[in-house]
Amino acid sequence: MNEKGMTLIEILALIVILSIIIVSMLTMIVQSSRSNTVSKKIMSATYVAESTMEELNGTVAQSTDLTLTFPTELKKITDSNGNPKYTILSNTNGLASIETTVPGYYVYIELTSPPPITKVNSTTGNRLVNVIVRVKKDKTTAKIEAQMEMLLSWKKV
Repeated sequence: MNEKGMTLIEILALIVILSIIIVSMLTMIVQSSRSNTVSKKIMSATYVAESTMEELNGTVAQSTDLTLTFPTELKKITDSNGNPKYTILSNTNGLASIETTVPGYYVYIELTSPPPITKVNSTTGNRLVNVIVRVKKDKTTAKIEAQMEMLLSWKKV
């Protein structure tokens, strides 16, 4: 007898094998999509932290007024409406807390000026200040989306 087609058992076996392969591929695609979403959130928050850090660094580097103490130079930076971009929450004993918002994020900046190990240069008034930038989704959220830290040479601490 000449067989020209597939039997029902062969078709069922083929469907089972294909469904196993497709389900495993779908699981991989869903997991990949979740990983991409998380990566985008992390990259976006890291970009906000990096941009804030660069803005702080640029403000200090371009400052010519040595009479100002940190972080009052940040009051010079304004948003597109002319309002101060940064809000100084506190500034006592070499520790300053500053906040700002970027669309979709809350940025908290902490500036600490350690006691000088060596004598501060009296002509330039430069001293290292530890700058920590923390980025959160909003002010009430405890989870930090991104954090950056650097030492910055600030004028007249």
